[in-house]
Amino acid sequence: MATRRTDGSSKSRRPSATDSRKVATSYFDRSQQPLEILALLAPLVILYEIGLVVALRGTDGTLTNGAHDGLLRFFANFGVDAARLNLPALALPAIALLVVMIVWQILLRKPWTIHLPTVAGMIAESVLFALPLLVIAQLVSRAFVPAAPESITELGTFGRVAMSIGAGLYEELIFRMVVLSLLHSVCADLFQMSQRWGIAIAVVVSAVLFALYHPLHTSSGTLDLRRATFFVVAGLFFGVLFVVRGFGIVVGTHAFYDIAAVVLLAPE
Repeated sequence: MATRRTDGSSKSRRPSATDSRKVATSYFDRSQQPLEILALLAPLVILYEIGLVVALRGTDGTLTNGAHDGLLRFFANFGVDAARLNLPALALPAIALLVVMIVWQILLRKPWTIHLPTVAGMIAESVLFALPLLVIAQLVSRAFVPAAPESITELGTFGRVAMSIGAGLYEELIFRMVVLSLLHSVCADLFQMSQRWGIAIAVVVSAVLFALYHPLHTSSGTLDLRRATFFVVAGLFFGVLFVVRGFGIVVGTHAFYDIAAVVLLAPE
């Protein structure tokens, strides 16, 4: 969260052009800066893109997650053709994510330096935040529920890791960075709600939409209440984490949770 310092005098002063270039000094601030987030996410993006080619491509097409596929359809509806741009067809969401980070950095006018100890701390923090979600999964659904399609069980280890990373990247991009942020703007700007109420409504609604995005029914067609409850709780967890700790941490937490759920702890 940006703060404004004063020079200690009683006179007020206008913000100068260099105010937005002040360097964040605390880990809490640095971990929410676009370049540090980009440094955390770039390896995940690369791993997922490699996974799409190496482990997720089959005779029937390439297995991906609904959020990633939705972004591809979004670009297609607006006439963005990867082949025409000489780009891999499945790489458009990754390019869009990286462009968002770079544009964010340009708009903030921050120095183009990355604090690597902060990135290391973000990785550790993401792993730590994934642990309570694993406990919640056990308490609510009595199983480690992945946010990936059921067909993930047919994949090898690298394929499962790739799917887990893809879910973390693109589900958080859609449901937190886009949907939650947009809902908050509507509540705060259009309906003139307080920040507290705007954030609360945005977190809850985005959590419900996140749950509805996942398959919530059993093979017989009945609603699986435990699974539905878990995804709502997980959506609330991710929403609060996004608001408090930012986009990088919530993506890392989501990805590490899914990796643990589908690779380390899932039954064979």
